[in-house]
Amino acid sequence: MTNSQIAAALSEIGTLLELQGETGFRANAYHSAARSVDNLGDEVEARVRAGQLGSIPGIGSTLREKIETLVLTGSIPQLEELRASTPVGLLQMLRVPGLGPKKVRALADSGIDDLAKLKQACDEGRVAKIKGFGAKTQENITNGLAFLDKAGGRIRIDTADQLAGPIVALLRKVPGVTRAEACGSLRRRKETVGDLDFLVAAAEPGPAMDAFAALPGVADVIARGDTLTSVLLPVGHGPRATTIRADLRVVSAEQFPYALHHLTGSKEHNKAMRGRAQDRGMKMNEYGLTGTTCASEAEIFAALDLEFIPPELREDAGEIAAAESKSLPKLIELSDLRGAFHNHTTASDGAATLLQMAEAAQELGFQYLGIADHSQSLQVARGLSPERVRAQREEIDALNAEFEDFRLFHGIECDILPDGSLDYDDDILASFDYVVASVHTHFNQSREEVTARVIRAIRHPSVTMLGHATGRLILQREGYPVDLDAVLKAAAEAGTMIEINAQPKRLELDWVHARRAKELGIPIVINPDAHATDEIALVSYGIDVARRAWLTKDDVFNTKTRRQVEAVLRV
Repeated sequence: MTNSQIAAALSEIGTLLELQGETGFRANAYHSAARSVDNLGDEVEARVRAGQLGSIPGIGSTLREKIETLVLTGSIPQLEELRASTPVGLLQMLRVPGLGPKKVRALADSGIDDLAKLKQACDEGRVAKIKGFGAKTQENITNGLAFLDKAGGRIRIDTADQLAGPIVALLRKVPGVTRAEACGSLRRRKETVGDLDFLVAAAEPGPAMDAFAALPGVADVIARGDTLTSVLLPVGHGPRATTIRADLRVVSAEQFPYALHHLTGSKEHNKAMRGRAQDRGMKMNEYGLTGTTCASEAEIFAALDLEFIPPELREDAGEIAAAESKSLPKLIELSDLRGAFHNHTTASDGAATLLQMAEAAQELGFQYLGIADHSQSLQVARGLSPERVRAQREEIDALNAEFEDFRLFHGIECDILPDGSLDYDDDILASFDYVVASVHTHFNQSREEVTARVIRAIRHPSVTMLGHATGRLILQREGYPVDLDAVLKAAAEAGTMIEINAQPKRLELDWVHARRAKELGIPIVINPDAHATDEIALVSYGIDVARRAWLTKDDVFNTKTRRQVEAVLRV
């Protein structure tokens, strides 16, 4: 049981207590305990099983006993009781962005206890009349309901990876299976996934179908046939838990390349490919391409006079014309990265020290790592005062004196204040090796105000790169309103870099705007926004976005060597 799972259980208890009208103190104790567990550097389960749980900041003896019970038995009786006694409708309402347990409780007290009633109450203007709500809150809830409807049953790519990886590994071990792959939008590395598609090559479909239908935790078997089995898989834990459909198709080894291509491309890409085949007097579908026998996807493309098109590009966004003219770019690879710049430590809201982050980066083969803790105004994240900035610089200098062939760069994630000014004076800003400028507050400004605010910041001579350009949280909230094209043009004029924030909950710039940034000549930086040592590896999700945006190694700043970065940053 991971620390995240333990933290999720504790946080769920806090949420359910709030839903049932318990005092804030009791609920907050569980939320605080969840944060403490999530930020620990070592595994709680190992401590418990060794009989050495010991003290954890913010966690008393009662909560320690609950953690021990959870680890040793897999559940907490209190949590099971709360789940059983909480109406399902209230849990569904928690999925509405911006609607927390206190407001859900207040709605329930007014007779609004499920999503249908909530939508009706908003449409009729009744929510605005509830004490503590008002017209603006009602408008926000209406927008949240629309966002929830648009997001549907989609899940983030990292969640999809966690589900699909073990399934593919299991299918590959089934007797008679010669190949097994995850396909669909997951193979194209889209930021969200609406369902999971698996493809297997086997002479006899039965064993693979049996194994798939018997996957651990399957909520329901929707369909079971000779070539297709569909199931519902559980996703997540607690109030926001849901399910996702997963399909398994079994084909012969000879059909596998064609089915893999068909089940990977978007509808538009596949339609264009079929049209290309027809233009050549051929017929193409998931079972074959007339007049040819192809042993791989590469041979399918070659049969149609095309270069191999990587899965990430199969969106009918110009890739077929580029493949025909042999002008597809050599896409960036994860191994091309030499470091990253947007990372946090215990100095602000991170869970690891400078040394721990540096060691983790070296284990990944990085030549450097940039530390960009939060700036002073973001007190909720323990932003650094000027005095703490100077102290951190001294600590980084001391560590750099001990490193061989590795360097920590001293940066800051500097808040862009509501008027577009920055969170330190110019002398402090000039003392950093680099500055990541980001918006964290005042999302309620108008589109024009936010756009002017961001553009003013990226024109500041000390700003090196713009962080998470829209502030969105995937499947949780829309970003702040901003004219991103105007921001990109301003960044190109100012020579300011823009990051692809590789946190799976952010992934911004998205691939469309990252491709636009490439067209404008803006250097891209792939940053993990890491708050713990294991999060540095999240740069892989940024690579996914970069590849979908047609980026090459030369388009991304942190593919440069340490010496090249030092020259650019003039340190």
